[in-house]
Amino acid sequence: MRRIDGISYAPEHGFRGLGDLYLPAQPEGAPAALVIHGGGWNAMDKSGLAGIAELLCEQGYGAFNVNYRLLDQAPWPACGDDCLRAARYLLNGGHPSMAPLNRSKILIAGASAGGHLALMMGLRLPPAQVRAIVCMAGPADLVLSGESKGLQRFAKFLGVPNEQAVTAEALRAASPIGLVTSQAPPLLCIHSVNDQLVVPEQSLRISKAWIEAGVPAELFSYRGPGEQHGFWDPETADPRRLLPEPAATLAAFARRMAR
Repeated sequence: MRRIDGISYAPEHGFRGLGDLYLPAQPEGAPAALVIHGGGWNAMDKSGLAGIAELLCEQGYGAFNVNYRLLDQAPWPACGDDCLRAARYLLNGGHPSMAPLNRSKILIAGASAGGHLALMMGLRLPPAQVRAIVCMAGPADLVLSGESKGLQRFAKFLGVPNEQAVTAEALRAASPIGLVTSQAPPLLCIHSVNDQLVVPEQSLRISKAWIEAGVPAELFSYRGPGEQHGFWDPETADPRRLLPEPAATLAAFARRMAR
């Protein structure tokens, strides 16, 4: 594995426009993946999902693990637009080291808020350019999120003055669940049934929407530790790696999608 740090896909955004490229030992013809970190759209950076980028690289992918602008810099849809730009940068081989990869279509993976962004990117790009989506504990229906977590958090997300200015229409427009069609790519959702940060109903709803559209979708549910996302192995750090069960599920799905 070789890592190229600090590739600038959006130079005007400085640190927030950077990504790290993970290349497998034999990058010629290797499938490509985009990796998107979480943090409630307003925290963390690419280092948070470095372990997932490594896991995908171990399955033979070239993985581009990216930052994006947080809500403190700009409200929605800035973070989504940045991720879409990063996806196009990868698809177009914006860095010379991406040239050997098979970039005709990409796998998109994200966790928590990054799961929401992965879903949005996978559904906004032309279907022929997306190999598959991996959503780990991602909010797919922001109306449901507002009902379960309150609307105040979405005032900052949408860039409106207060929660009274948050509308269901605006939340629906920013929700992947309303974009699912029969052209959607294959989907894997990974979600702990104990998760109280993003309730498991989110993955259930998006998986159901996929299946109703006639598109392959897999939902891996398990009992993770604690009431947060519960997919990180506490024995690992720098980078954090997934627990064995979700790691094996993601690895197997990635290998199948690479065929």
